[in-house]
Amino acid sequence: MPQQRRTSSHTTINPGSVWLDGLAPTGRRSMRSLLNLSAAILRHNATADSHDWSALRYVHVATIRATLAEQGYAVATVNMVLAALKGVAQTAFNLGQMDADALARIKAVKGVRGDSEVAGRALSREEVRLLLDATKAHPHKSRQKRDRAILLTLCGAGLRAGELVALETRDYDVATRTLTIRQGKGRKKRVVVVSPVVGKALAVWIKARAGNDCLFCRIHRSGSVTGQPLTTAGLAGILRQLQETAQISPFTPHDLRRTFITRLLEQGADLNIVRQLAGHSDISTTALYDRRSATTLIHASSALRF
Repeated sequence: MPQQRRTSSHTTINPGSVWLDGLAPTGRRSMRSLLNLSAAILRHNATADSHDWSALRYVHVATIRATLAEQGYAVATVNMVLAALKGVAQTAFNLGQMDADALARIKAVKGVRGDSEVAGRALSREEVRLLLDATKAHPHKSRQKRDRAILLTLCGAGLRAGELVALETRDYDVATRTLTIRQGKGRKKRVVVVSPVVGKALAVWIKARAGNDCLFCRIHRSGSVTGQPLTTAGLAGILRQLQETAQISPFTPHDLRRTFITRLLEQGADLNIVRQLAGHSDISTTALYDRRSATTLIHASSALRF
């Protein structure tokens, strides 16, 4: 049943929920994440389910577009967000919650142009080190341990944002350093044996948040660990805080996945092995994540011997 939003005078069906319910199950979760991200930009702590989408207007959609582009999100991601917002607006119109003029103005927001194949970047080793140092700046030890584990898991296992927030405690075996991603894209399960430094960070965090089912939980301002899992919007906020503390160039959560793939390729890992670790169906997709520098390419070609 679509979620309902209760107002002072009547109960209104949430057009965001109606639109999501009309999607195929395989795409619903990712689109919900995009709506969560959009809602959080418009109002602190807002979600796809809590936000009043009937009040969506041109200025809101334009603000979301500009914010995502400024934060370095891929062209394809920004345009997918715009398509989702336009779909929700159309649903609001169909439900009688939005007039034709407001809908037309929202649909007039243009997509972002650019080469989606070269979107995003891989972080340098120095940037990752600065981010790890930034995790130590928080006054609460629980935040330090969680944020370090999050950062190293993203860089050291190549998880998508949605995959990370869906992890449960049972998905990580401390003894074997084996991380099982049960809710991968397309519902494909994969297994990654993480490096010792990643494994140590996860083990330290797991000990600190004992008793919770979710692997990465929200933390109160007081420093106490809750039993509530992170959202993708919450994860983006954590990484943004670390980026500002570390004073490095902006990056997206997905850039840490690009970092994982690029580092493996730099170390000589076989492209097909990297594909499997990243959970890609097509090896050509993995190749798009390759952000090795021009110097690396020059060295490879100049070192060729016959």
